Amino acid sequence: MKQIFAILFAAIFLTSIVYSQDMSELKKKVQMMNDEYAKQMVGGDMSALWDYYSDDIISMPSYEPMIKGLEACKMSAEKMEKSGSKITAFSTTTTDIMKSGNFVVDIGTYKITMTLPGMDMPWDDHGKYLNIWEMQDDGSMKLKVETWNTDVNPWEEMKKMGGHEGQMDMQHDKDVK
Repeated sequence: MKQIFAILFAAIFLTSIVYSQDMSELKKKVQMMNDEYAKQMVGGDMSALWDYYSDDIISMPSYEPMIKGLEACKMSAEKMEKSGSKITAFSTTTTDIMKSGNFVVDIGTYKITMTLPGMDMPWDDHGKYLNIWEMQDDGSMKLKVETWNTDVNPWEEMKKMGGHEGQMDMQHDKDVK
């Protein structure tokens, strides 16, 4: 009986080690893909960038409505490019990986720097993201769902800059006290 428990324990232990190694390798693969994606984004290589996306991608950007489909995402990116905005630095750090069937959930943090028309200084932002990758038959992965949002509270930033909205919030704070 003790031998059966010992064998069972050894099997579970070895399985957990193999699973841990597989997840570690998967996390490295996702981080490498994210690093390449970031290079292409900063370099403006949009054709290579779109290769990461599935045709039925769902994108959920901060402060914007949901975008469904690759063509709609391309139109949104084109609109941003025409606005004169330019991404000058971008990086992600994958912090967590989960796998279920053909899907890999990639959770992490990002840092981005952009130049915007009419602003003297570049705009820096940082936040968190969640991507869902779908494994393909050839071993590659395609983005199925992406979302991100900032860690920077825009209302606090307006207060720091002395903007009208910040003044309204400060007056509201005084009225509440």
